[in-house]
Amino acid sequence: MRYNGNRTIKVKKIDLIDKIRKNKIKHCEMYVLAVEAYKKEADYQLKKLRRDLNSGNMDLNLRLTTPDNKTSNYDKIITMFEMEVEQFVELTQDEFNEYIHDETEFAMRAMISNTMYLNR
Repeated sequence: MRYNGNRTIKVKKIDLIDKIRKNKIKHCEMYVLAVEAYKKEADYQLKKLRRDLNSGNMDLNLRLTTPDNKTSNYDKIITMFEMEVEQFVELTQDEFNEYIHDETEFAMRAMISNTMYLNR
């Protein structure tokens, strides 16, 4: 299938907002799981660092990537479309992928940081 980003599609505003809300919920759920996994990993690393310190090891590093919560970005997008006066919104292919498939830059960065500990 050819993808060039030029195609546009009209979607019902209410359906678009609903989908973005679902993407936000999924993001929030992943963030909560990531925080739990982050805390476990942090505890593990801190205990290991304490053991290493007590055994005389001076090469101590804590290696953690903080989970990323981007719910405010979803809220901004939702508010933008709630303020749209039209009942239908025209989206380009790129916008469709961003809003429907949750392929925004902030969502992808958050997914990378939030899945780091979940795959262990």
